[in-house]
This record gives sequence, C-alpha cells and structure tokens, in this order.
Amino acid sequence: MSRRKRRQLALIAPRPKPMDSDVGAGAEKPRPVIAIPLQVRAAVVVVSLVLVGLGARWAASQAVPSEVRLPKREQLLSFPYQLGPWQGEDERVDEKVLQVVGAELTLNRTYRQSAERFIGFHAAVFTHTDFSLPHPPELCYGGTGWRVRSTKDARLVLSHGTSGTVRILSLEKESGGQAATVLYCYQLAGPFAAERDAVRRLFWRYRGQKSRPPLVKVMFHLPGAGPDVEEEALDFARRALEKLAEMEKNW
Repeated sequence: MSRRKRRQLALIAPRPKPMDSDVGAGAEKPRPVIAIPLQVRAAVVVVSLVLVGLGARWAASQAVPSEVRLPKREQLLSFPYQLGPWQGEDERVDEKVLQVVGAELTLNRTYRQSAERFIGFHAAVFTHTDFSLPHPPELCYGGTGWRVRSTKDARLVLSHGTSGTVRILSLEKESGGQAATVLYCYQLAGPFAAERDAVRRLFWRYRGQKSRPPLVKVMFHLPGAGPDVEEEALDFARRALEKLAEMEKNW
C-alpha cells in the first residue's frame, strides 16, 4: 500500500470514547437506585415504635405524680398543744383567708410562756399538682405594713438526723418602730428546706410514684429581734418540725 493511501486511512479512523475522568465537572453521574427489601423496612418501623415506647416510659418515670394525698383535718389538728415549755391556743382564721392563701388546710396557734413571750405558729397544707411554691412571707408581710430588714438561712438538724434549712427574716414596722422575727420553710413528708431549688429536689424524690404527700408551709412569728430571739425561734422550730415529720408519716 502506498504511503498516500495509508495516510488517508489514519485520518478517518474512529476516535476512542472519552473516559469518565474526562467528563466535565458540571456533568453528574447517574446514581444507582437501591431497593430496600420489605422485611428491612418493617423491621425499622418496629424498632422505631419500641424506642418511642421506651422513651414514653422513661418520661413517665421522671415525672412527679399528679395525685396528692390530703390528710384529714383531724390529723392536722392533732398537733400537740404543749411543745416543750410552750403552751398553745388556737387562733380563729376566716375561711376567706384560706381562699386567698390557696391552702387546703391550715393550723394557726399562738404558743406562750408568758404574756410577753409568745410565738405565732402557722402551718398550711398545699396540694398543687405541679411544682409551685406559695407566696413567701417576704411578700405577705410587705403588704401588712412590715419591712424586711435582713434575710438569712440557718441549718437545723432534727433529733432523728434529718437536716434542712429555715429562712430567718428580721422585720421592722414601717410606723411605730416595732420589730419582729419570722422563720419559715417548706416541709414534704419530713425533709424541709427554705431555698427553692432545695424544695424542688424534695419533689424529685417521688418521681415515677403514683402519688405523693402534700407540701406544708411552716411559719413562726416572734416579737422582737436579735440573736436571743432567733435562737429561741430556732429551738421552737426544731420541736415543731420534728413533730410534723412524725405526723406526716401517716398522711
């Protein structure tokens, strides 16, 4: 074959197809379609339902019960009239006051050693289903002509080993120059606390249970101020909280 003819054959030879690497960046390769077997899809659905059910059970186990046990009025009124050297007498409270306070039951007494030495004792039983604390005395006293001069927390240890905090308010009458000392805390089946987060932890002890005992707000009012008055108030508070803790076992 002549040299001229061979050159013409080379010119009309077909070009090779471009390789994948030669395709431009803008072109996309078609993705293969993967068929998921029906058995696999059914298994995924079953596993998802199981996980949802377990999550619901876990959430229920972490929830505080909405059912609150309420003691009988006679049980609350069985609180002793004699508490150490203090002799108590009932104070009558208007039913309208209970509605404003929001308590189911209240106990109101004045305990005396003499005409000058007395302690006003107030215990209110609350059955709120959610975690909510009653109005603190700082707000209540502010609306009755008292001014809070100082606030501090003190730790009390009961005879059976339970410990907690009570809040001490030093009050001053806006007119007249009178002084008073008020102690208060929140008690739940024995344990007690004054600080909000500490009270919340008392509620958490009943997570996952069917019911829980009520929250009791306990308050003590003494005339006067100073270390001696506070010490006397703390001694009375310890006696009262010990007795309430014993009573609450049957609520």
